[in-house]
Amino acid sequence: MLQGFYMLALQRARRQRRIALLFCAAALVSALFAARAYFAPEAVPAGALAEEPYVAQSEDGRLIVSRGGETVLRTAIDVRTLPAADREALADGIVLADAEALARLLEDYGS
Repeated sequence: MLQGFYMLALQRARRQRRIALLFCAAALVSALFAARAYFAPEAVPAGALAEEPYVAQSEDGRLIVSRGGETVLRTAIDVRTLPAADREALADGIVLADAEALARLLEDYGS
């Protein structure tokens, strides 16, 4: 009778080890997928690579924005009211990577 309880205890211990191994394997697989997702390169929209940057510059004392050599926006912002460093940067042309950067620049210069 004692031998029967011993065999049941061994079976239970094996079952617990198997369950623990399964949980460890599942945790390892989850960690690998999480690391893969964390270190994956950031997705870039297909159209973003082909887009040319915006260029802000001064023309006739006003701020204009062009893209690909074509003027896309003429503002009423008088560049003569801006600090000298900003006027010099606009004379050379400020390259803006996207519409968000353009919006920030217009907000800074327009207020």
